[in-house]
Amino acid sequence: MKLCLDPYDVAPRDVTAESLALAGWYDSQPAIRRLWGIREAERLRVIIAIEPTLDGDDVYPAWFANIDVRASELRRSTGSQVRLELIQESRCGGIEIEDDGVIIADLFWRDATVNLPNEVL
Repeated sequence: MKLCLDPYDVAPRDVTAESLALAGWYDSQPAIRRLWGIREAERLRVIIAIEPTLDGDDVYPAWFANIDVRASELRRSTGSQVRLELIQESRCGGIEIEDDGVIIADLFWRDATVNLPNEVL
């Protein structure tokens, strides 16, 4: 199955302790533009989009500088094994997820590229 980047296409089904932990972590991370949390059988898959550098659209310096700390914080806050992944939204047509994967978080309030429907405005 492919997860669409449109936040209104597939919404998380239930609020869980893991989804609340992801929301709290996302709130505390100003460099994270968008976050998806997917519960798979063996682990929690966390996919993030990072705010690019001010002098271009490079996200890799921030990714490599913080990957271990971020993964550790996510494991500690969720109590789960975490697979942390980076996505560059401009190069992505969707996110492949396992058949048993359940979307538990789609957090995007910092992402200016998301178009809100008129009824929300």
